[in-house]
Amino acid sequence: MISGYASFNGTSDYLSKFALGCRESSMFCAPPIAMGTHLGEMNEEDSVLYREGIEYGLLNGLNFIDTAINYRGMRSERDVGYVLKSLIKRGSIKREEVIVSTKGGIIPGDIEANLFPTDFLRKVLLEGGIIQESDVNIVDTHRHVLAPDYYRFAIDTSKKHLHLETIDLYYIHNPEISMMVLGPTLFYTQLEKLFTFFENQVRLENIRYYGFATWFGFLKDPMERGYLSIEEVLNIAKKVAGEGHHFKFIQFPLNKHMNEGIQKQNQKANGEWLSVFEAAHELGIYSTTSAPFQLGKAFDGASDARSMLREVTSTEGVFSTMVGMKKIKHIKENIQIL
Repeated sequence: MISGYASFNGTSDYLSKFALGCRESSMFCAPPIAMGTHLGEMNEEDSVLYREGIEYGLLNGLNFIDTAINYRGMRSERDVGYVLKSLIKRGSIKREEVIVSTKGGIIPGDIEANLFPTDFLRKVLLEGGIIQESDVNIVDTHRHVLAPDYYRFAIDTSKKHLHLETIDLYYIHNPEISMMVLGPTLFYTQLEKLFTFFENQVRLENIRYYGFATWFGFLKDPMERGYLSIEEVLNIAKKVAGEGHHFKFIQFPLNKHMNEGIQKQNQKANGEWLSVFEAAHELGIYSTTSAPFQLGKAFDGASDARSMLREVTSTEGVFSTMVGMKKIKHIKENIQIL
């Protein structure tokens, strides 16, 4: 296992070698775009592309990688771990130079074990005694959990995939699914138990920081089902760990068709209704964004990828934008934009 974690000095020194720009937090520095690993087939062909692409990115100024245990049937995490282990062993990069974020909460599948998510839920999680059926919150085909025992399993599994002793940033993945099922009172009650668990994971150095990676939760109107309040979530973190809590990041989509994070004043912070970006900033939370091309749906002929990516990354309040990149050609193009 690779020891250490991303540091401010390590990431700053890394980025100083390149001319891509640098976004600073109190924890570490990141380029305007991060390498996302969501899209692609669950096969070796795409894994080869991802491994080649991630290596190229890490050697050319992109030191932020975003993944999740459920991406591509666990292949994405394994591909990231393969490259990290190889480059660090060769001395091409240092652990403290690289930020790795991953996610848990959505029931994953495991393509290598030939388990679809429904099989994984039954054979591994339920029959293995990790969670109970009552822990699973289901909306349509989406299955989500808040049970700390699941996250203990998921974090340990992700660490093995990534070959990392410490994950820099761990997100609860699409928590709005559980919110839709449980409602605010029960959701925030369960969240308090989960945040208590996460703070202990920080103490054990399994993770450094944690946050929410959402799709629509922060973007909805307050009365809509599944709405998440940044302030309420932060209050839970403070209740658990005081001002020294480690809930530091949120992630949500931002693109030409999903711009509610800028346009809609739906988040209350210190008594004032603000946009997601404004509220996060007011509350001391960093915003990362996803889906700059809305999974390809934003390509309507009116704008090209270059202009769309430039617009998103230049939006005030964006710490870094997660961009799906598995081909070296696309990584080169995105680096040129920066």
